[in-house]
Amino acid sequence: MPSAPKLPDPEAVLDVMRRELRRSMQGLRVPGAPRPYHMLYGLRRSRSIELTAAHGSLLRARESTKGRLYVDIRVGNHSFDNVMDGGLGDDAAELESAEWVDAPDDLDLLGLQIALWKLTQIKFDEALEDYWDHKKAMVSEYLRDEVGALTVEKPLSHREPLHERPFPRAEWEEAVRELSRRFLEHPEIYDPSVELWAERVQRWLVTGAGAEVVTEDVYVNVIVEGWVLTEDDGVYVHGSRELYLRALDEVPDRAQLAALVDEVLRELKELRKAPSPGAYIGPALLSGQAASTLFHEALGHRLEGERLIARGESKTFAHKRGERILPAGLDVYDDPTIERFAGHALWGSYRVDDEGIPAQRARLVEDGILRGFLQSRNPIPGAAASNGHGRSDGLQRPMARMGTLVVEARGGGHPWEELVDRLCEVAKAQGRRQAVIITHVRAGETSTSDYDFQAFKGELAEVYMIDVETRRRWRIRDVELIGTPLSALQRIVGHGVDQGVDQGHCYAESGSVPVSGIAPSILLSELELQQKSTTGYHEPLLPPPFADDGSRGRRGRLRERGKRRPTH
Repeated sequence: MPSAPKLPDPEAVLDVMRRELRRSMQGLRVPGAPRPYHMLYGLRRSRSIELTAAHGSLLRARESTKGRLYVDIRVGNHSFDNVMDGGLGDDAAELESAEWVDAPDDLDLLGLQIALWKLTQIKFDEALEDYWDHKKAMVSEYLRDEVGALTVEKPLSHREPLHERPFPRAEWEEAVRELSRRFLEHPEIYDPSVELWAERVQRWLVTGAGAEVVTEDVYVNVIVEGWVLTEDDGVYVHGSRELYLRALDEVPDRAQLAALVDEVLRELKELRKAPSPGAYIGPALLSGQAASTLFHEALGHRLEGERLIARGESKTFAHKRGERILPAGLDVYDDPTIERFAGHALWGSYRVDDEGIPAQRARLVEDGILRGFLQSRNPIPGAAASNGHGRSDGLQRPMARMGTLVVEARGGGHPWEELVDRLCEVAKAQGRRQAVIITHVRAGETSTSDYDFQAFKGELAEVYMIDVETRRRWRIRDVELIGTPLSALQRIVGHGVDQGVDQGHCYAESGSVPVSGIAPSILLSELELQQKSTTGYHEPLLPPPFADDGSRGRRGRLRERGKRRPTH
């Protein structure tokens, strides 16, 4: 079992970064070229463990320590520098500097200083090239949405204690092994797994203006999942349960984890027989978790500040400040300072963003009226200060990103069953016999580019059809929601009193960052679903080894169910 390199004195690490940054600020000079006016050094040290078990076997057991450096150099001044389009068009992974971002695993102070020195030299050359490219663009193009280059912010001094507590690896390995054995009793479930992933991220940050930040965050993810082939058309459908935690001590005990496995087994049994309706358009009721995903994709990404100034972006809400974009009675804000909600530790919580700015609540929509945007240190029209939402994966340039997106309803709302009644009433008024209830969305995606269609999509994990006359409900599968942002948001005709939580990783130009969402259940007068799969598969010709009774193919399946094949 690998042991983690001993953590050096956090202040000594900060001192090395501070001294090398100061040396670079003073010494990086090229005749006839602009000098650095802003520099930021970032260091992330990640200790992680990944455990995956299936059928009682430990498929993956990896524990590692990794350090990554980030260097931001701005040449020119706060009005004009080397960053164009808010950095949205950058791709750090494709640059030469990406080969030099590794920090020493043991954070040896001399090795760290040398790594910073090497990366800084390359980043400075890249900054100068970008600066002249920006100048050239000013000659050949009219950059109509360009504003200043970098906001002026008060430097922050922030320290958090760092820990070296080891992961309880032996205990966790035995837990996932034991739980995964349950699937030996279910040969009809394909590729089942029980996964436990945990990461402790320690972060150092210094800037030329004097900011000094040390933070630590812990993320834990538990996933139980599997696939089954549907009986009528041979489509693989997925069932899963996930837990998102923020402390090692929050990992549930064996009995609670076993309950997750039971839920997945029940779900897969249900999905195996569930019908697929194909395409659907009509009224829909979304739970708080599902609604949170919709707001994240349809609204949240379009309120990221850089999308207001970057070429190639559709700028959906760029000129709508002060206008109605949601029905009256709905407020939206993003608040990374909320650590817990309704018993959930929030993945989107942080204290300081990746530009050294304190996390703070960003006012976005009030009573349906657009009031503001998520902001990093890239200025946007009408706002020249960050609101603490500059985030990145530690490699890409930080940009304005969501932390915990919260949707609240003024004056309360309706209980769930009342919303179901209203759903049926709306469907009847439209002359429809059925409506849709979505209780869980697994994932979503959207496009904000002006080259592409303005649309979003959601992968549905749990969805039901309801007969509006009898109120009979049945589960459906193999559909995903699609829509256009402005259209979908204007079709909200009701909301609930409950609020659900959605969590996970969000992917955008600045990389993958942990996020959370909180929203009430919402009623839409119209939502479109499309069929997800178009290909059917037959069962494997041989049963899995642990369930081989000597029969073959579909005959084995029939015997397994206790059925008798017809004789001729």
